[in-house]
Amino acid sequence: MKLKDIIDEITALRNERSYRAALQISKLLDNNRRLFAGKINDLDLDFMMKNFEELSYSHPKDHNTPGFIRDYDKYFESLLFHLNKIV
Repeated sequence: MKLKDIIDEITALRNERSYRAALQISKLLDNNRRLFAGKINDLDLDFMMKNFEELSYSHPKDHNTPGFIRDYDKYFESLLFHLNKIV
């Protein structure tokens, strides 16, 4: 899979705001770590993966709360900032 395809797949999850989308983003970042090497700082990549992983493992009753949605949007905007520097 090419880096642009991965970025497009992540961008398509922008409005989903679910734990499944957070888990998918976390897995995409982790499984394609080598493609992001040198393009995104390793510490930033680890931090973003950890944030999305924590969202994906949050308690089910929290998935539709304003806090979950706010955190998802905040983490997603941070991720987009880094991805836009690549493209």
